[in-house]
Amino acid sequence: MLGRGVRGELLMGVRRPELVLAAAIAVSLPMLPSFVSGAISPPAILVRFAIALALCWALGAMIERVYDSYARQARNAAIRKQLEEARRRHEDE
Repeated sequence: MLGRGVRGELLMGVRRPELVLAAAIAVSLPMLPSFVSGAISPPAILVRFAIALALCWALGAMIERVYDSYARQARNAAIRKQLEEARRRHEDE
């Protein structure tokens, strides 16, 4: 579901893909001893890593959207407060 949203933001995108990749690697590290010992085949490791990458990407995108939502609300509240203060100062003059 990659695409552009109503306001032009990228849906399911993340600003820091290197962090998503690092998280997927960290999640996949416990499989390394099994891979080295031969208990898990290379295709199985690749599939598991792809699943970990997809899950980390989705989680990162959700966290980013929640963070952006709260940041937007805080920014709008600060702008409203500044406008109200400017109106009050203008009316006092």
